[in-house]
Amino acid sequence: MLYFAYYSGDDDSSIVRETWARLIDQALSRGGIAEACAVLKRVGSHIYPGDGAGLPLDTLCLHLEKAAMDRLESGVESVGGEDVARALLAACKGATEPVLNTYDQLLTSGAILPSPNLRLRLLRSVLVVLREWAMSVFAQRMGTSATGASLILGGTFSMEQTAVLNQGVRDKISSAANRYTTEVRRLALPQSQTEAVYHGFRELEESLKSPFSFDRF
Repeated sequence: MLYFAYYSGDDDSSIVRETWARLIDQALSRGGIAEACAVLKRVGSHIYPGDGAGLPLDTLCLHLEKAAMDRLESGVESVGGEDVARALLAACKGATEPVLNTYDQLLTSGAILPSPNLRLRLLRSVLVVLREWAMSVFAQRMGTSATGASLILGGTFSMEQTAVLNQGVRDKISSAANRYTTEVRRLALPQSQTEAVYHGFRELEESLKSPFSFDRF
């Protein structure tokens, strides 16, 4: 059905978006966020990259993040802070920039995200995506997997190893981390709720600046 909607000639992609919304809602009713994320990974990875119309990341991201927050706050389901972000990354076959751009677009629209709690949830997901981006770039340069890169990044780093990360990419990720640190501080929430995310962005930024501090990654 989703493939039919994709090729229906719908210029504004409304049919595709509605089809995805029904698909996600059905998954939520069957097995909660875990099932919805599994559906997104499975179906999305078959459609991506295409021309972008078949996988409306903004709609999917907002739908799932809102549902995750609602279900967590109501006690219906225990939802991890990384679940939605990792599902979007999997749907995009590990491509971090489309996912990061999606979160950025949502966060820059106050009308779409009036709730500080929802903004904090999205910022927590952004931190996951930025960390994954840094690890994936390192993995590509070192010829290992992202998991292998994660293990390497957990140990002591030499200057030569750190230099493997392209300086331009490091600067880009570091700049984004700095900007999102400011966004976290602007939230009208108690510091106790925002502190972990704030420090996560700060540590990521500092790790990318210093050739000897990747052990904090």
